[in-house]
Amino acid sequence: MNLNAIRKILGRIFVLLGLLMILPLFVSIIYVEGIRNVISFLIPIVILITSGLLLTLGKKKGLSIGAREGFVIVGLSWIIISFFGAFPFVISGEIDNFFDAFFEMTSGFTTTGASILDEPAELSHSMLFFRSFSHWIGGMGILVFILAVIPESKEGSSFHILRAESPGPSVGKLVSKMQVTSRILYLIYMGLSLLEFIVLLIIPDKNMGVFESFIYTFGTAGTGGFATTSNSFMNNYYSIASQYTVAVFMILFGINFSMFYLILIGNFKDVYKNEELRFYLITILVSVTIISFNIYHLYHNVEHTFRYSFFTVASIITTTGFSNVDYSVWPTFSLIIIIILTSFGACAGSTAGGIKNSRVLIITKYQGHKIKSMINPRRVETLYLDGKPIDKDILESVKAFIVAYVTILVLGALLISIYNPKFNDLDPLTSITASLTCLSNVGPGLGKVGPTGNFSNFSSFSKVVLALEMIAGRLEIFPIFILFYPRTWRKRV
Repeated sequence: MNLNAIRKILGRIFVLLGLLMILPLFVSIIYVEGIRNVISFLIPIVILITSGLLLTLGKKKGLSIGAREGFVIVGLSWIIISFFGAFPFVISGEIDNFFDAFFEMTSGFTTTGASILDEPAELSHSMLFFRSFSHWIGGMGILVFILAVIPESKEGSSFHILRAESPGPSVGKLVSKMQVTSRILYLIYMGLSLLEFIVLLIIPDKNMGVFESFIYTFGTAGTGGFATTSNSFMNNYYSIASQYTVAVFMILFGINFSMFYLILIGNFKDVYKNEELRFYLITILVSVTIISFNIYHLYHNVEHTFRYSFFTVASIITTTGFSNVDYSVWPTFSLIIIIILTSFGACAGSTAGGIKNSRVLIITKYQGHKIKSMINPRRVETLYLDGKPIDKDILESVKAFIVAYVTILVLGALLISIYNPKFNDLDPLTSITASLTCLSNVGPGLGKVGPTGNFSNFSSFSKVVLALEMIAGRLEIFPIFILFYPRTWRKRV
């Protein structure tokens, strides 16, 4: 275990998080929120930058890292940023309970969007900004940003960090160098974010000002879902044009970012051949169509029905969590589709959570292969994805991930149902969907944590469990397993 490399990279993360907190500090100054809010950001900024610089002191030799160090760095980083991210809320008193603040910022950085707040509008502008800005930071990944701005160490070292943090069954380079790959990813991310911000500003909507455009761009880009009010997009508070704009951009941010790179370099053939992208878009189309027919009797209006189903499907499959309707009142058939979409998530290599469509495709192909082999045991068949054979190691990792996902889902539901005195009756639907929505980084579930509810009534113990589920879901489970695995910390023989 190269503790020296881990220490130095964590130090850089401390400094980066401290620098990023300067933005909400400026927002506090712009809105003249008082000395207490300014101090609430200044204190963690000083702590983070000072401790970060101290951690980076020493010789630069020995910074190469292997797979083990990469997983440890990523796992520790996300716990650390969530921990320190809670400080401004606690210091300002706007969320005075540390466990609540930790839950809220874990939800922010992991782009989950689950909240303990009854009414977010009661927060100051700076806290609302920081809360949603955490979505944008966590969307592409804070380690990817680190890789984009620091020099590469030994060949292959940076890849271990990207592999540990990036969502999907496999991670590849867009170009030969990892640093350039990271920069390309971030340029695409920033370009799409800027485009959405501009569109939200220019479309007619009296309630969508500059501040709100920032908030909803952050939430959409990171597929997070924090809003300025508890109603999100409900009750037509924001215009129909804004709702369609956000829905379209949610879908765009759910696409593998390598597809945008291929489009930019004119490689449309590989984009068209990508099975995951086709599956993703077809799933959205089929789900919107079926749900629209299923809920039409509730609204008796074609446009309303389509908009509600389109926005909800886009929000759930991309694990964003914005709501423009209380879908908990929809028929059971539609709710089951929503639960399935919550599990699926969007594409690998996007900012979305969930199992990922590529894994769903691979496991579906594998099941079909097993059925064929049972019928004809002598038949030898190779599994393909995008016209390429599926590597055996990838297939094994997908199967392991599915097992781990279901295990954590069930274990999380059991643990959060142990002790919650504020709930008179914590029903199974609430427990299961709370665990599912946090593990898949969606935000709203069903029951008491539906689109009109929140997570405030869970006990501190349950909030910590759900927060760890959010981190595990954002990091695709295994980095957290490896972080807490005793053998990880043993010296190599």
